[in-house]
Amino acid sequence: MTSDPAGGDVWRVLTWNVRGHDRPNVAALAEVVEGYAPDVVALQEIRTGQASELAGRLGWRHRWALKHYAFTPLMPWLAEGHALITPHALDDTVVRTISPGVSTWTYRRRIVLAGTVRRGGAAVRIYDTHLAAHDHPDERIAQAKRVAGFIVTDGARSRVVAGDLNADGEIEVIRELRAAGLDDPGGGPTHPASVPSRRFDYILVPNGSTVVEQHQPDGGAEWLELSDHLPVLLGFTLPA
Repeated sequence: MTSDPAGGDVWRVLTWNVRGHDRPNVAALAEVVEGYAPDVVALQEIRTGQASELAGRLGWRHRWALKHYAFTPLMPWLAEGHALITPHALDDTVVRTISPGVSTWTYRRRIVLAGTVRRGGAAVRIYDTHLAAHDHPDERIAQAKRVAGFIVTDGARSRVVAGDLNADGEIEVIRELRAAGLDDPGGGPTHPASVPSRRFDYILVPNGSTVVEQHQPDGGAEWLELSDHLPVLLGFTLPA
């Protein structure tokens, strides 16, 4: 268990869109994740087999949820989704659709995967999501509102949103999530991984949390080999 200088217990959350359809090197992904030593990883655009392999290499627990079938339901191993991976206890996992009426056959389907991570006597509820593409702002704002509504009705005390929000400087999206008691501590550009210029990937923490560390790579060709997004890590203590 990590502590900050003031004596509070630090939670370390990592989010990463790993672009699973490009078949990234899972061993290399595991090496990066292990190096950051997070309490939980929220992944987007990952296939179920990739999530299982990554969790297996780390020796961690995981839950994968279907977002959409990249080709056909007859090849479910090629479907893309979200995954939560953690070395701690993971329970109460729930999936909600935030793009009503959109078929599982199209990439425009969007979900949020929620799970409770328990470490010692403390717990954090993680909401892993991936909002509509950057050229669909109205859909993205509506989906953020649905995520916020789900969080409020879910009733968790300590909640964190992590994922690819596709919201580079888009205050309308962040405003919707702030209505659920979340704070955006800021961050740098995460896309494209080779020469990042847009901030798409976020970790939002409960109001009153204290951020003690933020990490993300500077980018480069070696990161583009793994994904078109950079990983983001946030360490924080929960409000008293």
